[in-house]
Amino acid sequence: IAAANELRACWSCPVIASDDRLLGTFATYYRVIGSPEAHELERMHKAAELVALAIERQQDRRSLWESEQRYRSLFAYNPDAVFSLDLTGHFATANATCSEITGLANEAIIGAHFSQLIQPKDVAWIQQRFKTASAGDATRYELTLINQAGDERVLDLTNLPIVVEGRIEGVYGIAKDISERKVYEAQLSYHASHDALTGLANRSLFEDRLAHDFALARRHGHRLAVLFVDLDDFKPINDSLGHALGDKVLIEVANRLSAGMRPGDTLARLGGDEFVVLLPDLTDEQQALQMAERLLPLVAQPYCINDLELHLTCSIGIAVSDGDTEHSMMLIQQADMAMYKAKRQGRNAYQWFTREITAKVNERVALRNELQEAIDKQQLELHYQPLLDREGEVASVEALLRWKHPAKGYIPPDVFIPLAEETGQIMPISQWVLERACLDMRHLEATGHGALCVAVNLSPLQFHRSGFLTALGETLTATGLPAERLELELTEGILMDDTAGAIEILHALRAMGIEVAVDDFGTGFSSLSYLKHLPIGKVKIDRSFVKELAQRADDAAIAQGIISMAHHLGLDVVAEGIETSEQHGLLLRYGCDVFQGFLLARPMPLDRLKLFLAQRVLV
Repeated sequence: IAAANELRACWSCPVIASDDRLLGTFATYYRVIGSPEAHELERMHKAAELVALAIERQQDRRSLWESEQRYRSLFAYNPDAVFSLDLTGHFATANATCSEITGLANEAIIGAHFSQLIQPKDVAWIQQRFKTASAGDATRYELTLINQAGDERVLDLTNLPIVVEGRIEGVYGIAKDISERKVYEAQLSYHASHDALTGLANRSLFEDRLAHDFALARRHGHRLAVLFVDLDDFKPINDSLGHALGDKVLIEVANRLSAGMRPGDTLARLGGDEFVVLLPDLTDEQQALQMAERLLPLVAQPYCINDLELHLTCSIGIAVSDGDTEHSMMLIQQADMAMYKAKRQGRNAYQWFTREITAKVNERVALRNELQEAIDKQQLELHYQPLLDREGEVASVEALLRWKHPAKGYIPPDVFIPLAEETGQIMPISQWVLERACLDMRHLEATGHGALCVAVNLSPLQFHRSGFLTALGETLTATGLPAERLELELTEGILMDDTAGAIEILHALRAMGIEVAVDDFGTGFSSLSYLKHLPIGKVKIDRSFVKELAQRADDAAIAQGIISMAHHLGLDVVAEGIETSEQHGLLLRYGCDVFQGFLLARPMPLDRLKLFLAQRVLV
């Protein structure tokens, strides 16, 4: 012990001096040999230094091995994708998670350039971040990757420079798959901005979009409109039938309103039974009017829920931005005020807030209400215009709707019929026209004026309505008019909107014995070639081609072409709008079969039609 302490005190090698086992070995040697000579002690020091050096190297190797094992564990077992790139951007290493994320085997990744694994649109900006990391600065960014299975993966990516003895030799990458987090965040964002019941935008999202579009509109001098839609008498449904059924009604209302939107419009539910519509980039205030006219009948259609048929309407307020609109929220307030005005004036209507067009809108609303009154009180009339064959005999008559307003006189059909189409009032009107025309033809026959065929115009709503054929058959049965004496006139647009469905209905009409004519032919951007697929018997040349028949060679050529091709298809041709003898003579020369126009006979009430027919019999 004394020798060891003496040695510890004088030993110059710190490794030996700190190791009791080695120090004890040398101390034992020291004790055995006694006091060594100087050369012996020097030899002992050299031996100790060699031993210490070997120990240090062994410790360094073990430390390096342990460090490598820790790195390999961090690399191999890391749940994130860990990889390294050389300075050219090629993969030098990649752990198993890289394969899981990309769907590529490790052999396919190693040696590949990073640009081969990402979308082409991302290559340029990822290349810039790679340069930043290879220059010594760490970078972090998000990257959307499409893997081999076609799945989208969102990665949180960090690039670090690889520095060895002061030199940058490559770039480390650590990529965390945050796809699930992004989906969750998107869901949170959606729920924060959308109504939970209907899936429509909520007030927050609507106000954001309104503020954005309002700023753009002011900057570029455009206009936008807000429509405030509130259901009429919805509270009794909730109170009497329960909130569960009321929720189903609201969902159905939301679906119907959504169906009426244009691309770029925003529909939102503010809460309860209140909805708002944002119409950006208006070119004309009439677009807001047309939207309101479209939504009213959509909401007013019957609701069949839980075996119950419910009837519901809505009131709409319209506000359009102008130079006096200070901020976007004013439009919601103004539309809300206009909506309440619509409720006060009878509901199931719309009202404008802007003063400049209040009179015009009020007139339209009044006309709509007066039209409804005319329907309810059966104030509409049917006039009949005779159609003559090539010998000048009456071939048939066309039923034409007329409305004699008690104060304004006759309202032009091109004013009130489009209004009826937009509001859905055309449905009861069309049914009345069909019944009245059939009854009048029966009356003419019963009073000795002949068994005439009557042509009735069909609206698109009537033609495509469920149960149309059944209702038509019931009308013929109830009135007693034979089916072969009824002709239905359809526009090209009706037939081309749903060709397959239209053909099916046309075949059913032919099976019933009813003839179908294509009205206003030549204006619907169709061709005679498609007529060979339709079971029809007649085409009517539009009056626009007849009007300048004698002055325009192209109109004459079109008329001749229609007549010639129609005859080759076995179809009769009617020319409408004939007002001069010259037009009539040319059409006779072209081979037209039937003629209609003021030159030959004007539309007339039933009593005057009787006189017209009687006079022709006498002649």
